[in-house]
Formats: sequence, C-alpha cells, structure tokens
Amino acid sequence: MTQVIGDDSTTLIRTDETSLKLEPLSTIPDSEDQDHSLHNGSTVSTKRDFGSPKRRARRDTGDTDTDYYATEESRHFFLSNESSEYSRLGNNGHHQKSWQKVSYRRNSGFYSEDNVNHFCAKLYHTKRKILHLKNYHDEARAMRDISKFVKHPIVLFKIHHTLWEDIAKEMILTLAEEKPDLNLDIDLTLRSVTSKDADFVIPECVQGISDSPHGPVTEQSFITVIGITNAVTDSQVVMCLLKQPFNFGIGAEEIRFICLVLAPIKHTKHTKSALEVARTYSTLFADDRLRRNLLNTHSPEEFAHEFELECSRIQIEHQKRMQRMTTVSSKEQSCYSLPTRRGTIVKKEKFVPGRDLVRDIKNRAKHYLSDYIGDLKDGTSLQKIISTTLFLYFALLLPGIAFGVLHSNYTNKMIDSKDVVVAQALSGLLFSIFSGQHLVVITTTIPVVIYTKIVFIISQNWDDPAGDPGNFFHTFYAMTGLSNAFFLVLYAIFGASKIMAYCSRSTEEILELFISVAFIVDSVKFLKTEFASNYCFDDQDITSNSSKRAADTLIADTCDQTKPILTLLLICVTVYVGVQIFNFKNSPYLTAGKRLLVADYALVVAVGVGAFVGSYCFHNIKLTKFVVNETKPLFQLVQFQQPPIMAVLAAIGLGFVVSFLFFMEGNISASIVNKPSNKLKKGSSFHYDMLVTGVINAILSVFCLPWLHGALPHSPLHVRALADIEEHIENGHVTETIVYVRETRLTTLVAHLFIGASVLIIPKPLDMIPIPVLYGLFVFLAVTSLGELQIWERFVLIFTEQSLYPPFHYVRKVPQKIIHCFTLLQMLQLTALCLVSFGSSAYLKMLFPFIIVSLIPIREYVLPKIISKRHLVALDGDH
Repeated sequence: MTQVIGDDSTTLIRTDETSLKLEPLSTIPDSEDQDHSLHNGSTVSTKRDFGSPKRRARRDTGDTDTDYYATEESRHFFLSNESSEYSRLGNNGHHQKSWQKVSYRRNSGFYSEDNVNHFCAKLYHTKRKILHLKNYHDEARAMRDISKFVKHPIVLFKIHHTLWEDIAKEMILTLAEEKPDLNLDIDLTLRSVTSKDADFVIPECVQGISDSPHGPVTEQSFITVIGITNAVTDSQVVMCLLKQPFNFGIGAEEIRFICLVLAPIKHTKHTKSALEVARTYSTLFADDRLRRNLLNTHSPEEFAHEFELECSRIQIEHQKRMQRMTTVSSKEQSCYSLPTRRGTIVKKEKFVPGRDLVRDIKNRAKHYLSDYIGDLKDGTSLQKIISTTLFLYFALLLPGIAFGVLHSNYTNKMIDSKDVVVAQALSGLLFSIFSGQHLVVITTTIPVVIYTKIVFIISQNWDDPAGDPGNFFHTFYAMTGLSNAFFLVLYAIFGASKIMAYCSRSTEEILELFISVAFIVDSVKFLKTEFASNYCFDDQDITSNSSKRAADTLIADTCDQTKPILTLLLICVTVYVGVQIFNFKNSPYLTAGKRLLVADYALVVAVGVGAFVGSYCFHNIKLTKFVVNETKPLFQLVQFQQPPIMAVLAAIGLGFVVSFLFFMEGNISASIVNKPSNKLKKGSSFHYDMLVTGVINAILSVFCLPWLHGALPHSPLHVRALADIEEHIENGHVTETIVYVRETRLTTLVAHLFIGASVLIIPKPLDMIPIPVLYGLFVFLAVTSLGELQIWERFVLIFTEQSLYPPFHYVRKVPQKIIHCFTLLQMLQLTALCLVSFGSSAYLKMLFPFIIVSLIPIREYVLPKIISKRHLVALDGDH
C-alpha cells in the first residue's frame, strides 16, 4: 500500500477534522420567498468552495429535491438518530404551518414526533492537505528531532484498548510519568487530541498516501496524531504499537502504529512546529520495511533500538535518492537491466555481444552470499522459508508426476514420471545454485508436454522398421533439445531479452491466464477420460443366458462407475480444502500472524486430505495410480543413431520453435517476478538466466530427460509465499500490498533436495496419492493464481452491478464501455492461444510460441487504434 521511501509516488496527507452543530431551522425566515425545501429523501452533496462557507437552498417546485453545499473541503457527514435541534419545530405552530403550506404538501405528516429521528445530530468537517516526505538530506532539523526521541524513547508496547480516548489518555499518562518535570496537565493535553463534541473525532492527524496498482490509496497501518496545547513548552513524541489493529474510521481501519506529537501553540521557528515534527515521524513510518521490523520486536527497548537502526538506514537512502534525482536530469538512464515499458530513456551505446550477460553476472555476484544467509535473522523469516519450501516441494513434485503420466502416454512410456522427477531435481538444484534471479521457478509445463508429443510423432518418420516403435525418438529428441539450448545461448549472448521492454502487463496476464486455463482443461480431460472408460453400456442383443452372464462379468471387470464419481469427488475435495485454507488469512479467526501461518500450508493440507480420503476412506476402490519403470537407471546417455539429413534439419527447426516458447515463457515469468510491486532489491538477471536455462536443457537432452524453463504460475506464487503482505480495506474492498520479499535461495535449493531424495524411493510412498488429487492440485494452482490478475478482475466486472464496482483506479479513470472493450479484446487473444494449443492438430500447436510473440505488436500497434493512449495507460500501465 505504502511505497518504499525512495518511491517518488509516496506522499503524506494531513487531515483536520472538526465536529459542527446543526443550525436550527427555526432561525430561517419564514417569508414565502425564503421557504426552503427539506423533505424526506432529499439529496446531500458536497462542493469544494475555496471562499467563505456557503449554504444554498431553493424553493420546492414539486419534483426537484434540495441541494446543500457544505463548507470548504467537506468530505463526510455522520448520521445519527438524535435531532434535538429540530424537535422544536413540532411545537412552533407558526413555522410548522408555513413549512407545511409550502414545502411539505406531499408529506404533511413528516414533522410529527414519530419522524424527527431522520435528521443528523452533527456535521463532520474534514480538510485535507498533501505534504511531501521529509528530506533528511536537506532538512537538518528532522534528524535532530529523531535523535531527541532516540535518546529518551517513550513507547507503549502492544497495548489493547477499544476507544481512542483510552489510548490517548494512556499515552499522555506515560509521558507524564516518564518526564515528571513537564508538569503535564493531563486534561488539557487530552482535549488537544480529542474533540470536545465527539470522542471519535481526531482534530488533526497525518497519514501516508501512495499509488498502487488500483490507484491512490491511504496507508492504514499508521497514523500520526497532532496535539497543539499550552500544556507543553517543547515538542514531545510518544509512540504506541497496538496489540491488535484499531479502527479509526474511514481510511484508517487497520491502525497498528500511533505516533502522538504534542507541541506548544506558538513556536519561534516554522521547522519546530507540530506539523513539521509530525511530518518527520510520518516519513519514517511511511517506509513499510520499518513497520515490518517494528512489528517483529518483542519489547519497548527492542522497538527503540530497531527504530534507531532503521532511521540511520533511511537517512542514507534519502541521501542517495537526492543524488540520483540531481543526476538523472542530466544523464540518460543506462539499460543496465530491462527498462520499463513506458517513458524510459535507453542509453545509446555500441553493441557488444555478451555485454548484458556480463552486467547481469556482476550485478548478482555481489548479492550471492546474502542469498543464502540474508533472511535468517528472525523467526518469521524462518517460518516463511519452511512453509515456502514445503509449498515448492509439493507444487513441483506432484504436478511433475502428473506431467510424467502425460509424457508416458504420449511417448510410448519412453519418458515417464520418474524421468520428470529426476529432471526436476537436477535442473532445480543447478538453477537454484547458478541462476541470477533464483525466485524464478523452472519446471516442465503443459506446452512442453505438447511439444514432446510432436517430437515423438515426427520422429516416427525415421524409425527403423526392424526395431521397436519409436526407436529413433531418443536421437531425435536429443538433437531437438540441443538445438533449443543452442538458440537459448544465442539469445543470452546477443541480449534478445531486451525485447521484453515492450511486453506489457496485458501480454503477461494473457499468458498467465492461459496457463491457468490449461491446468483446468487438462484436469477436465482427465475427468472425461475416467468417465468414458468406466461408464459402459451393453447395446448388443444377447439372447442366451450364458452369453449374458459372460457379458455382465466382462462389464463388471472393466467398468466401475464408482471410479469416476470418486475421481470427481477427490478433485473437488482437494480444490475446496486448498482454497478454503488459502483464504483463511481473510477470516476473522485467530490473529493475523496465525492466519497467515495456516494459509501458507494450504497446498500441503489439501494434498494430505485428498490422499487420506482416496487411499483410506475409499481404499476398496482401485483408483488410477502412476506407474514407473523401476529398473530404468536414473541417468542414461542417449545412444545416438546416424540421423538422415532431413531429420537433422527437422530437429533444428523444432529446436528453434521450442526456443521461442522457452524465451517467451521464461522472460515473462522473470518479468512478473521482477515487477516493481514486488519490491525486490537485488535486481534482475534476464540474460544470464537465459544462458543457465540453455545449459541445463542441453544436459537434460543428452539424457533424454524432459525439458524445463521458467514457469507460471509457480514463479509468482513462489514470490508471494516469501512475501510479507499488508491487507487494507477501502470502501468495503480488501486490497493487498507486498511489503517485503525474502530473496533467498534456500527455498528452491532445499525443496529440490527433497525432490531428489524422493527419486530414490519412487514409487513409494507417493503412490499412495491418487492421480485425481494431482489434478485437483492443478485446479488449485489455477484458481489461487487468478486473484492477482487484473484481467480476471475486469472480466468479473462484466457481470457485476456497476454500483458495486471496487474502487480500482481504472474504474475511476476509464469509461465502463472502454474497460469492457479492452477486456474482451484480451479475451479474444486468449481464445486464439487456446484454439492453437488445445487443437487436435499437432502441427498447428507448433504455432503456439509465435502466437505469444504476436501479442506484443498487437498491443503496440493495433490496440492504440481502438482505445486511446490515455485509457491504455490507465488499463495497462506499469505494475
């Protein structure tokens, strides 16, 4: 929600709030020319008027309701059932008669005593002003204020109250106890931070406000309360960490940090004013890393120490930020890594092959040691690493087994589940150790399975008639894989990944949604096969009893209608349990930390429950299980045959097509992982990772193991599993923001070590997990990845009532018709991908990578002719 301090989009917002009394209507002259229409059902509107407060009414014309214009920068009206100011109207016959005569002809009984509770008791006046973040490099007074607090910190640690007045009173009492020389007037100080007319109103406060993927939002985890009083002669600061989030009202529903700033009414210098001091501390709390570290403290002393360390770090970052701001206007930005798609100035330099590759290596080398030990400093990080490791283990191993079943069916059992698991373990270990952006997860995918099927079909053209079917497959597969690896290395050397600078969010999300659709389609195909193979109907006319008994026996042996029903049940159970536990973090039960802990193990629990139901509750029903060749060695070099020249050319052509698929999916996965909203600190590594992927696939090819590449949705789900996430409520809608991501190699390294250990014991005990549970896992991964896709949000809006639209930024900036038009255009592109990928022709499926590449020029040159650039920026801007 709140950007990191270095982000220029982050600002502060100051709020002044007052509670106003209603003006008695009896003061309004009852001249017929000045009669006012005020009846039940009239509309109330607000208006920004930078002059004096105005109030206007107009005579009731019979069909027009009255408009009311409130004071400057008015925002909210709080309704209540009290109406003491208006109750006198019922006893004032003169006014009652006049108002009934002119304004209430349609509702003459409105002012009866039964209806007086329709009026407000108070008006709520809010003024808001945008403040800039404190610049510690130029504003020396800021660090003096911080140093003053650090020398004598006053911190209330994890207190629990249900009223703001109680919280404020305890903070003020603590200040009086810690500094008795102040001789603090408790009541006078308390009145400066609470309203005399309404206890729920804070007279003046400062909050953070920043840009998010859904537009400007208010940071709801902290608030700086300002109190101006004669009870103090110098500014005083008290901080409070609440045990549970506190609801201060609209825009402040999840407050955990409260900073109370007290200052005298008059100061000799502007820099010592209450607002300037509040801006200093609000700037600190605007850093989500500081808030995260403070939440993990266990005592007031640790809180103060962490505060001091973070303040020093933030001061240094502000200095660097100012230096960058002064140099960026005079120097062009370097294409050190992938530039953002819009508005980036790319430095023109002489092309040198391998330059970008070397830059990636240098950039990541300095972070290599911290990739292992940098995030082991607290218990929360350790718990996240453990849960993410288990998530990756099951998310890679179990789908790998399912993909192995598909490989076995498509290649006449020449590649099976054991080969897929071996390839996953080997390549995952190599990638976790040698890659640049290790948060990218490589695995085999459905398009890879499809291309393996194509390779097997084409290789049969050169089979030895005297040998077994598919005897040329190993040679042809290895040649295709080596060609693919060769092209990937070329892409890395010549910096082809720079083309991803033109790959927009639209293209990325279309591919993400396609992967989710592919998971679901594959599960539906498996379910359809189970029903087709187990629902048998005897249409023959069998007359003899013996023939009839024989037919019944055959049907009973080959057809068991309980199998497909149980298959459907296990898929549904796995998905339901997984999604419910995954969404447990949004429930009101337990504490926030415990809810997240439970949600982190959603996949593990879902698989466990599905396996228990299938293997124990219905153990008498024999479900489909994967079969492997246990006698086959783990690694066996391909025995190359003498290939015909046409086979070599075909392998090179297929390798080029496959390399396009790997290039696009790998780079899009890396681009989604490195998007700015994830707030990664160590930089990207597009070119070097492409080189590592090429080398790994060359090794896999010579052993006839399945190919792997950076994959969706595993990569973004991996990042999310390692992230600390803040949830905020805006207009009744929950939004999530990533605060911090643990950029560690340990998760992928340990997970693939576990996968490697599982290879040694295959098929035990993994054969206890029924195949339907694996396909249920496919659907679970597809469903949980939809929540982060804006294309899915907009697709749902097509069927949503307009008044219930969430407060997304594109909803406020783009007309509804254009939003739906853009979404439908994306769905047309998705449909094209699905038709090519799920078609019956194997050769048609070879066009799949080129369809993905064509999405880039469609976005760049076709969509701007249909939708204006201004609307495209709002709908498809940078992350």
